[in-house]
Amino acid sequence: MMKKLITAWLLTAALFTGYATYAQQPAGKTIREGKHSFTLQWISWDRPGEVIIKKQKDATYTVKGEQRDEQTGDFVTIDGTLTVDAPRELTFNGTIRTQYSNVNGGKVCEKTGTYHFLAKGARKYWRLQEMDNCEGNNVVDYVDIYFH
Repeated sequence: MMKKLITAWLLTAALFTGYATYAQQPAGKTIREGKHSFTLQWISWDRPGEVIIKKQKDATYTVKGEQRDEQTGDFVTIDGTLTVDAPRELTFNGTIRTQYSNVNGGKVCEKTGTYHFLAKGARKYWRLQEMDNCEGNNVVDYVDIYFH
């Protein structure tokens, strides 16, 4: 009986001190390295592109990849670094380029600088929060990096 009571107390203590959060989210400020799906809604959510995420020595990650529609020439590319602010919040520094024939006169929209990706609610991807396309007129780009 005493053994069960001590076990229950230790589990409760673990929950309140944060030791049990490992099962709920990635430990610390890390994300999975390797291939991740990558999309721009104008191209397709059904045929994602791919990014490669690699950890660097300074606790940042490089991210590089693209999604392309070979028939139309439309694309989204990303090249830069990610910092993990929290498992569902990333800061990106680098360049994101999008081109879709029916948006911005078919011209490339290039964003260079610091941007933010968030995974809200039950989403299984991080979405770029600075969504405005270069065209303006309330046109937004949904640029998503998927967890897997």
